[in-house]
Amino acid sequence: MEYSKYDAKVVESHAYVSSDCKNDCKASVISADTLPAAEYYPWYGGDFKIPKVLSEFVVQIDSESKIRLNEPAYEIKRIEKQVFLTQCRYIPPTDKVFIEGYIRKNIEYAAKKCSSKHGVISGVIKDTTVHVPFKVYAKVDFHGNLPVVLPNTPPMVARYFDQKRMGKNIREADRSNIEIFNEPVYCELEWTAIFDADINGYGSPIDGLPNEEEFQEFTDKSVIYICIKLLQKQQVYMPGPKPCPKEEKSPAPFNTDWNVPITDILKKK
Repeated sequence: MEYSKYDAKVVESHAYVSSDCKNDCKASVISADTLPAAEYYPWYGGDFKIPKVLSEFVVQIDSESKIRLNEPAYEIKRIEKQVFLTQCRYIPPTDKVFIEGYIRKNIEYAAKKCSSKHGVISGVIKDTTVHVPFKVYAKVDFHGNLPVVLPNTPPMVARYFDQKRMGKNIREADRSNIEIFNEPVYCELEWTAIFDADINGYGSPIDGLPNEEEFQEFTDKSVIYICIKLLQKQQVYMPGPKPCPKEEKSPAPFNTDWNVPITDILKKK
């Protein structure tokens, strides 16, 4: 049989078996613990938690602020106003709620570009946005729907007598610390209403035109009404299904062992 020059063959082969297992088997169980079962205690807090309305009220805030525009104006065209709350905090167990926020006012005004004594004023419409802050507190009537806020009990420490030192054993003590996690009371903003007046008392006449003045500062007086809803998640119980109406049955016997119906007993009497 002829072989080509590209055929390969095994020249030499050896097999080795190691008898030293100590260097090869380095795996081992480092530690093993049998975990005990944890004690289970049922806690009947309720079926589930839902937000409960504690109180709904309206607060009136009277605000007065002095606003300076970026440049002089001769007329305010429009002011868009929105109320934002940055804090609404109930302090238990009182009936006080601390409210903090601001009124965002976007002021569109006409700034003079040129004017003439012939009764002409030409300008451009510009705008300035300001935040007018407010900070008040309000008294809340819960009408019996009080928040559920439980304070933590103070820690307790049990000490032992040291017979050797004839005093307190400073190396041994038993302690208890109970911490209760309450659901926070939070606010929701239902609606707001703002009534304001813009007063300019320091205007400069424009080219002698009657009733035309240029101003850069004005006073803003606002009456704000804010409707706030106070809520807290609380446990509730859902009533079970109503039982089906029972069918009318004949009177039960006095003696169930002997099957003596009540009608027979009454007849004997």
